[in-house]
Order: sequence, then C-alpha cells, then structure tokens
Amino acid sequence: MREPTPPITPRSGVTLRALAIGLALTPLNILFLVKSIWLWGGFTGSESLFTNTVGFLFLLVLLNQWLKRARPSWAFSPGEMLTVYVMLNIGTGLTSSVWDLGGSIAPRITYPFWFASHQNGWRDLIWPNMPTWLTVRDTDVLEGLYLGRTSPYSWRIISAWLTPALSWALLVGSLMWMMLCLNSVVRRRWADEEKLPFPMTVLPLELTDARSSLLGNRLFWIGVSIAAFIQLWSVLTRLVPTIPAIPMGFDYTTYVENNRPWSFIRYTEISWSPWLLGLAYLIPLDLVFSLLVFDILWTAEYVIVGQFGWSTSKWSGLPYGEQQTAGGFLALAIAVIWLDRRYLAQVLRNALGLPSRLSEHATEAFSYRVALLGAAVGIAVLSWLLARTGMPGWVVAAFLAIYFIMCLVISRLRAQLGPPTHQLYGAMPNWILPTIAGTRTLGPKTMGTFFALRSYLQEQRNNPVPAQLEALKMAERGRMERRRIAIAIAVAAPLAMLSFFWATLHVGYHTGMGTGNAQVWQLAIGGWDMEELDSTLRNPTKPDLSAIAAVGVGAAVTFALYLLKLQFTWWPLHPVAFPIAIASTIQGMTPVIFAAWVLKSLLHRYGGLRAHRTALPFFLGLLTGDATASLLRALASASLNSRFY
Repeated sequence: MREPTPPITPRSGVTLRALAIGLALTPLNILFLVKSIWLWGGFTGSESLFTNTVGFLFLLVLLNQWLKRARPSWAFSPGEMLTVYVMLNIGTGLTSSVWDLGGSIAPRITYPFWFASHQNGWRDLIWPNMPTWLTVRDTDVLEGLYLGRTSPYSWRIISAWLTPALSWALLVGSLMWMMLCLNSVVRRRWADEEKLPFPMTVLPLELTDARSSLLGNRLFWIGVSIAAFIQLWSVLTRLVPTIPAIPMGFDYTTYVENNRPWSFIRYTEISWSPWLLGLAYLIPLDLVFSLLVFDILWTAEYVIVGQFGWSTSKWSGLPYGEQQTAGGFLALAIAVIWLDRRYLAQVLRNALGLPSRLSEHATEAFSYRVALLGAAVGIAVLSWLLARTGMPGWVVAAFLAIYFIMCLVISRLRAQLGPPTHQLYGAMPNWILPTIAGTRTLGPKTMGTFFALRSYLQEQRNNPVPAQLEALKMAERGRMERRRIAIAIAVAAPLAMLSFFWATLHVGYHTGMGTGNAQVWQLAIGGWDMEELDSTLRNPTKPDLSAIAAVGVGAAVTFALYLLKLQFTWWPLHPVAFPIAIASTIQGMTPVIFAAWVLKSLLHRYGGLRAHRTALPFFLGLLTGDATASLLRALASASLNSRFY
C-alpha cells in the first residue's frame, strides 16, 4: 500500500496548535459522550477502536485535503492529526461506557445516599464504609440530579461536587500517569526489539499518512460507501417504519430461555455490522481460529453444566468462567514478565546507573530513570489516596500490583494481536482479592472502596492504557516527538475527568437520573451495585476455595497453551483466545469472526500475504465508513433528542 520514500527527518507533530485543539475538543467530546450515555446508554467504548474518534479523524483528514488545496499554510501535518486523535482516545476511554470505565460514576457515588432509608439502614451500613471525598452525600444537592429540571450552576451544588471531581481527577490521572511510565519502559522492547505489529494503529496511520495510497484506493471507498449506506438505511427505517430494515443482528433468547440446558448459554445476541467485520479482519489468522474454537468450548461447557445440574445459575458457580478467565490473564502476565525479564533487569540497571546494554535514546518519551521515578511517584500518590479510604497496607499493595499487571497485559494483547475487544471481567483486583482472601478478611471499608471505584474496575474494554502505548508507537518515523505526545497524554486524563464531572452535572441536572428522560441503565447500575454491597457487608465471606481452584485451572490451561504455541509452530490454538473468548463482545461477534476466518484463510491460501494486503483497504473502509456515519448519526441524535438512534 505504501510507495518507497526517502527517510523522514524527525520533527514533532505535537505542536501548540494540535495541543490546543486537543484540549479544546476534549470537553466537547466528553459532553457528547455523557449526553449519549444519559440518552441511550452510549454508543462507543466496547471495542479496541472507538467509533467517535475514528469518525472524527476521517472528517479531519477530509478537511485537511481541502485545506491543502485552498489554504496550504493552514493544513495539518500527520503528527498534528494523530495528536488530536490520541487525546480524544484517552478521554473517550475514560468516560464512554457505563459497563466498562467512567460512565457510571454518578450513580455509584450518589445512589446509596439518595436512596438511604430507615428500612434499608444504609446510613449506618454503607455510608461509613464509602470514602467521603469520592462521594456526594447531600440529598438537597442530589435532588436535582435525580429529579432533573435544575440548574447545576449554583455554588451550593458546585461546592458539593468539587472535592469528588478533583479527587477523581487526581486518582484517575495518577493511574494513567503510572501506566504511561510503564508503557514508555516496555515500548522499546515490544516495538523495536520484538517488532510487534500493533494492529490497532494501522487505520489511523493509513488515514493520516500523505504517502499512503489509502484515500486513492477504490476498494477503500467501496467499503466506506457500503458501511455508510447501511447506517443511512437504518436512519430511514426509523423515520419511515414501513421501510424494511437491514438486519444487523439476531437475538435468540426466546429460543433458549426456559429450555434447559440451552438456557445456560450466557449471551444470546449476535451481530454482524461492517464495523465488527472490519475489526475482525485485523485479527491474526491463528487468533481468529482460536477465538472460534474457544467460543464453542465455553458455550459447550456451560450447556454441559446445565444439562447435568451441576450449577443453578449460568452467572455463578460451575464452571467458574470469570475465575478461569482471571487465572488465564494472570498466566499471560507471568509469561510476559518472564520472557522480558532480562530486558527489565537491564532497564533497572540503567536507571540505577549500573552497567547496562541499554543505551538511552533521545527519541524516547522518558529516560528509564525518569520513567521509573515517575512510576514511583504515581504509586506513592495512589497508595496515599487508597490508604485514606481505610484500606490496610497489604490490600493497597496487592490492589495496585494486580491492577497494573492487568493493564500491562491489555497493552501487550493489543500490541501483539489486536483483539477486537479485551474484556477482563473477573480479573481485576476487586474480584480477585475477595475470592482469594474473603470479604471478612478485607473488611467493610475495603469493600466499600471497591464498590466506589467499580467504575474503573469493570470489564476494561475501553481502557485507554493500550492507546498510550499505541501513541508512542505511532510516533515512529518522525510523525510525533514521543516526549511531547507523552505530555499531551498525561494532561488529557485529568482534563477528561474534570470535563466528565462538568458534563455530568450539565446533562444530569437537566435530565434527571430518576426520571423517564434518562436511560434506565444509569439508575439500574447504582441499584444493583448497592444491593450487592449491602449483601456483602451483611454477609462477609471466607476465601472461596472452589473459585481459587478455578483460577488455578485457568492459569494451568493458559500456561499449557502458551508452551505448546512456543514449542510447536503448527499448534493452531493461541493462548490469548482462552481467557478472552468468554467475553460477551467476542461471543456476540461470532458470525463476523467466522466470516473473517473464512475470508483470510482463502486469501492466504490462494493469494498469500499480497492478497491480504490488497484486500485490507476494503475492510479499513468498512471501519471508517461505519465509524463516520455512526458519529454523525449520534451527533444528530444528541442534538435532536435521540431521533436517529
């Protein structure tokens, strides 16, 4: 797809103009996302690429094409466009989903205080065990949030929300800073030495690179047109219900519910949109096949359990899917650290001023010493914040260790394989620690803090940590200066959080979380979480030996698959597929994963790598067209009260 070009003279694409545009667009992007969450539950955040940022990048590229002809001096460089794209990715990842990260903060930090009553006893049970500086407790202030039709721009409301907003900005900003430092450490190993492909960087790089032939490729525009047409047709069917809709999914719940053992199938909705097909095409062929195999195996496992009556619910007990998943991700983390142990040892020696084979590169975001010192500062701030909640010191240490190890695993998965989604439900510290130690040992304050932080401890599908590493990768060949893009990333996270609280007040106090004007999931999530916390505090548990055994089984299976993959080149099953195939998003993509497997197998068999590369622009067009049309559709919906969504 690329024509040979002479080497590029390194220069920075992170200009003051690009940084200013990114900073200015972040609050607007967050406002748009928050409004979409309150109106229809959100429309982005479940996959490894975000539709809103991909759509915006394509519109910016088209604008830039016009500027090159009409106002050449105003045109953006590829690095400037990528800078804005990266900053919007960080904000989107932190706030765009009620199920993953960010989007459900408001109900979680207010619900137990608004709905406290004499009957449920939450004032005595829950209130003392949730951090005061992360929550809003004044019911007079919360009245407007739940009932709506109130202006949030009064000092009483602003002052009540100010401390939680600043605290969340510091907490999340520190988390992202810590991971930025770690990503800057592993970038050289994964990108330069191992030369991992970073599949999720292909589309933004091809769109912004002036030397790419993507915009002049006919297959690309065919893909854009097909995806945009499907989105437009969907809008028409909403405006004119008599027009037949193009089916983009199928829900077979009615065929399996109350029909044992098929009722033990956990996810009964499947989809086949152009966006999903484009993502599936980016998956390596061995991972595509492995996802299909383990998707079938996980489904069969639950059906067999239901058939023999070994469990009463598909969401708990045998076969302990979440716990096996946690074990699988822990095994992947151990394997990655073990394989990179010599490199990490050299990093430590370099940072301590000892002889090391690693030389400092001026093009890195941070020197190894600065990166490790920055990580230490991040850990210190986070340890202080978590200690203020009443967590014991050993819990704080275990919490941070598990969290950052899992984030590194996500970064590695995205860099090496580019899975379309990475759902870590059950693998984060708020699930692993109660399983291993028991809630009785952890104590009520720890459990209250876990629930307060749950917005950032859920499924992790939209975690922006991999986007940090991908930004450092995209800075190659002179597109951006890594140090400057690292600063932009570091600033984007706390700005996004402050913007999120402003947007939540702006939209929430007008809409009302407890009214019919708001999407039902906001209120429901708060209720489910607090009922679960109520039960957890009233009925403390001991370590779950069966669940711990399942974690061990998951780790053993993943280790075995990893060893087989390393030992035998012909081994078809990838270890990464085992823990991620159980995810709802992966199982919902089964049709497009199968289609991608068939297409890529045929292309590789009869045309080789050249055929795959020839077909790639078409699938990039599907991604671009679907994302752009979806963005325009969502903008119209947010402006016109959800008319088109």
